[in-house]
Amino acid sequence: MDWTRVLVTYSSVNGSTAEIARSIALTLCRTGMDVDVVPVSEVQDVRQYHAVVVGSAVYGGKWRGEAAKFLEHFGMDLVDRDVWLFQSGPLGNSAQSIVRALPVRIAMLAESLRMKGAATFGGKLDRNQGGPVGRFLARAGFACDYRDFTEIRLWAEEIARTTAMQSAVLRSGRMRLVRAGSSR
Repeated sequence: MDWTRVLVTYSSVNGSTAEIARSIALTLCRTGMDVDVVPVSEVQDVRQYHAVVVGSAVYGGKWRGEAAKFLEHFGMDLVDRDVWLFQSGPLGNSAQSIVRALPVRIAMLAESLRMKGAATFGGKLDRNQGGPVGRFLARAGFACDYRDFTEIRLWAEEIARTTAMQSAVLRSGRMRLVRAGSSR
């Protein structure tokens, strides 16, 4: 397995979570990682990746069904990988400071996968999107972009550092095994 291969996958309704996923992927690429960005509905296999970053839009405190199903479907393969989760959706001026726990179902899945880390990022609401609830929130003054791309970049850099450190430790461990097995 290539220790620099990362999958960033997401479930997005209006594109906001997809933009966060692309931002994470761009940061990981800048650190030298080989990154694929794919919607969860299009992922066929995760075994070629060392790390998998999964993101979902959150509505009413719940992840999108297809993102939860992704974690369930690939659970056996994800256990052997570094798994990072993010969710997007909080609206309001304090969106960046809101620390929201993962929904219970997702938290249980994350625990079984030995998740490395999770983050919640502010969401984005356009006036013309979101159905009745979105229109209500827009009329209440929440139509705005509450995503903090600096915070998103910093979180992606944490993923890169953690993955790079683990890779270095594992590579040095392999080198010791080669030396220990060599005859002099």
